[in-house]
Amino acid sequence: MSTAPAAAPVIRWPQTAEVIEHGPNRYLIGEALGRGSYGATYACTDQWSNSLVVKVLVPNQQTYEQVRVNWQREITSLLTLRHPNITYVYDAFELSHTFHIVMERCGGSVTDLFSLPDYDGDDWLLPIARCMLQAIGYMHDHGYVHKDIHLRNLFWTYVRNELMPDNSQSVTFKIGDLGVSRLEEEIRSYRPTIPWMVAPEVLDADRFGPAGKQTDIYHAGLVLLAIAMGIEPSFTAEEILEGVPQKTAEQLPPPIGPAIGWALQPHVDQRSFTAFEFWRSLTLR
Repeated sequence: MSTAPAAAPVIRWPQTAEVIEHGPNRYLIGEALGRGSYGATYACTDQWSNSLVVKVLVPNQQTYEQVRVNWQREITSLLTLRHPNITYVYDAFELSHTFHIVMERCGGSVTDLFSLPDYDGDDWLLPIARCMLQAIGYMHDHGYVHKDIHLRNLFWTYVRNELMPDNSQSVTFKIGDLGVSRLEEEIRSYRPTIPWMVAPEVLDADRFGPAGKQTDIYHAGLVLLAIAMGIEPSFTAEEILEGVPQKTAEQLPPPIGPAIGWALQPHVDQRSFTAFEFWRSLTLR
C-alpha cells in the first residue's frame, strides 16, 4: 500500500504592520526591501525603536533542511564575528516554515556613493578601506574567510551621537552577507556573485595558488579600485588571468595605485599578506 507524499509546508510571508514576537522581543514589520532566490528582506523596528531589517530565508530550490543548514551557518558566522565594521545580528528564529535573521539596518551599499554629484574617490577611499580592512583582519584573525566581498555587500550606515542635541551623525562602513563565509580549513574554490570579481586562483588554482585569506585581499583590492575610479569596472575571465585588474590599479597615483596593485597580484603568494599590510601600504607617504 503506497503512502501519499507529505504536503509541502505552507510558507507565510511577514505582512506590513504585523507584529512578530520571539521571546522578549517584538518586531513591527515594515516595507519589503528586496527579494531574491534566498527569500526576502523587510524593514522592521523592535520595542526599543531600533531600525532593523529581518532577512527571511525560505526553501526554494533547496530542501527545508538545506535552508536550515545555510541559516544556521550565517547565524554562527554573525554571532561569532562581533565587530563594529561587520553587520550586527540581533535575533534569529524559525517561524511559519521560514527562517528569520534580525539585524541592524544600514543605509545602503557603497555603490550609492557613485551617484553623488560631487563624488571624489580620493575623499572616500581611505575611510572605506580602514573600515573594510579592519573587518577583514578581524575575520581572518578568527579563522574565517568571507569569500564574496564586493561593492553590494559593503554597506554605509550612520552612527548617531545620542549626546548631541541635533542627533548629529557620522558615517561608517560595514561588511555584510556572511552566509558564504567559512572557517579557513573548510575553504573551497567559490565563484563570487559578481563575475568580474572572480579571483585568479578561483579560475586556475594550479597556476595561481589556493583560495583562502588572500582571496579576500584580492576582493578588497577590487572594491578599492572601483572606489578610486568612481565606477564599477568590468573584467573578463581572460583579463583576470592576464592581470589586467592589477595593471589598471597601477596606473593610479602612489601610494594608492601600487598598494591596490599589490593586493591584485594574480599569484596568491605575491599578494598583500594581511589586511593590515594592505592598509599600511595604502597610507605610506
